[in-house]
Amino acid sequence: MIIGKNFFINEMPKTGTSFLRNYFKNYKNVTITKHHDTIEHNKEKKLLDKKYKIGTIRSPYTWYLSFWKWSCLRKKRSPLYNDLTSRRIKIRRLKFNSKLFSYLFSQVTKKTDEIENLFKNINSKKNFNKFLEILLNHEYRNYISSDFSFTQNQELGYMTHFFFYQNVTRKYYEKFFSSNQNFSKLIKKIDSKIFTNYYFKTESLEKDLKLFLKKNKIKLKKFKHLDKNSTNIDLDIDYKKFFSQKNLKLIEKKENYLFKKFNYKKISNRNKKWISLFIFNSKIISMSKRYSGKSFKDSSVSKKAKFSLKEKRKIKKEKAKKS
Repeated sequence: MIIGKNFFINEMPKTGTSFLRNYFKNYKNVTITKHHDTIEHNKEKKLLDKKYKIGTIRSPYTWYLSFWKWSCLRKKRSPLYNDLTSRRIKIRRLKFNSKLFSYLFSQVTKKTDEIENLFKNINSKKNFNKFLEILLNHEYRNYISSDFSFTQNQELGYMTHFFFYQNVTRKYYEKFFSSNQNFSKLIKKIDSKIFTNYYFKTESLEKDLKLFLKKNKIKLKKFKHLDKNSTNIDLDIDYKKFFSQKNLKLIEKKENYLFKKFNYKKISNRNKKWISLFIFNSKIISMSKRYSGKSFKDSSVSKKAKFSLKEKRKIKKEKAKKS
């Protein structure tokens, strides 16, 4: 966490927090604790009494892609990589609810070597989409070996779960482990318990930071030579290159809460519209060539009419005389 005189920053993984940590090292009156700590790890500091309780957030698409790429590079330095490739069955990690036995079975039987292979090639679309299937499909949730495995609602996405872990107290976060709850009502209830009152978006991180510093009357330091993101991504290219249409829809379904809360646009329907528009335009071109007397084989040669207008009139008059 990053803790100032009247603010603190809750650091959600892969949202540009390395940049924020490097920036705030320039201030003597700012404390920087262990990366990705929550308020539960710093209870003695009475953080909820501070004026600005800041969170960080990112588009779900690039969050998943960045997390996977970073895990490919860091391997065992990535908590997510360790969760997926290890068998976690120690008592301190277990939740004694209805999912316990299925969780233990999955941990004992999961093929960790196959999961490790998903992190070997950082440019593999196939590996990335298999990774997404494990994180987003409820049937594979027990493979993840974290608290998320014990959550009860199929509709809950991994990123949404992580968001609440960072932005509500443990008392409300643990409601995800209780069964027989309507998901919409549960989300609405826990959303009302979020303590965060200010957010930095990864997509506009420098701008959001400058606005906050100005609002809080903190002197602006230089941004030069700061590490911003070890897995910097060209978003437009990577959307087309890495995500399958099926997984785009799955992300949009499971992380619907975050899309709505932070006004992130969904792109799966946009891709469909472009495909439909391309097909429609192709048909229009085809029809226009056909009815203009041109063919695809020889569009430069137009079909000649059998008779001119004058000849048609002459033939009509001759027929009239005969009758």
